[in-house]
Amino acid sequence: MGLKNKISYQIKLWGKRYIPQGVINTIRKPFRLKRSKQRAAYRKEAKALTLERLTSDLLSSGIRAGDLVMVHSSLSKIGNVDGGPATVIQSIIDIITPEGTLIMPCYNSAEVMLKELKHGKLLDLRSSPSFTGKITETFRTWPGVVRSSHPFSSSCAWGKLAEYVTDGQALNPNVCHADSPVGRMLKLKGRIIGIGIPIAQGLGVAHYLEDTWDGFPFEVHTPTFPVRYIDTSGKVVERDICRFEPEIARTRIDYPEGAWICEKLTEHLHRKGIYKPFQYGEAKSWLMESVDLFNELKRLAAKGVTMYLTPDRLTDQNRDIENW
Repeated sequence: MGLKNKISYQIKLWGKRYIPQGVINTIRKPFRLKRSKQRAAYRKEAKALTLERLTSDLLSSGIRAGDLVMVHSSLSKIGNVDGGPATVIQSIIDIITPEGTLIMPCYNSAEVMLKELKHGKLLDLRSSPSFTGKITETFRTWPGVVRSSHPFSSSCAWGKLAEYVTDGQALNPNVCHADSPVGRMLKLKGRIIGIGIPIAQGLGVAHYLEDTWDGFPFEVHTPTFPVRYIDTSGKVVERDICRFEPEIARTRIDYPEGAWICEKLTEHLHRKGIYKPFQYGEAKSWLMESVDLFNELKRLAAKGVTMYLTPDRLTDQNRDIENW
């Protein structure tokens, strides 16, 4: 990462830590509005993508009725969707049917939650929006959708096993423990889909590895700390949780300093046949079987290859990228 990007990144970290969220939102608003208008103008000129077209594209990924799928997505990458986020969700539901289960991450911000908690304001999972895009925010309020109990890393689910997938996240301080949505998805041999996003934004399975495997090369979590929030039943929850250590996380695959490992890991998973690309509208998309992905990430982690790897951390054991 260049010096300019490093300075920009450090300024963002400082702002998140010390500037009130209301001030940050006010500063961001005109920039987000401008970007939103630019994207809307582009989509308006593009040919409309119908439900039938998107359903056909999604079928090419290989998902079928009864599947359990965890979907990560970017609406802006798909193109001019006729009906917007609801059409994207409907295209998935139409394929998996009520016998299947659809999961989407509906994360908030740990920084925002903690700052508001200091001022006595409790996050309310009944109304707290998703920070992971318009598709997930639309899904959050979709009929029949339920939400897991976590103040900043919740998931929402619809379908046959939605209650089972979401009802255990408060049983452990970690985010992706065995009874979390990711943990139960793995137990059920679910499938992971990324629509218009890099794998960096869809590797919850990697966090499950960190949370459950004693052989992971290093600790990535903070010590536990107490939180209070309101769950979807309206109950005030008081429990201990932990989060990812910010200084360690900034080298992760989904941060600027982790762009290198994102590219190399994607290439590796593609060579192994685990990463399976397909096209959804205008979005380059992919599907991975969660169990196959987990097993490969565990094998790599035993060699010191994790989503926190940077070029300067390569060792003699894992320097030969082509033979990971």
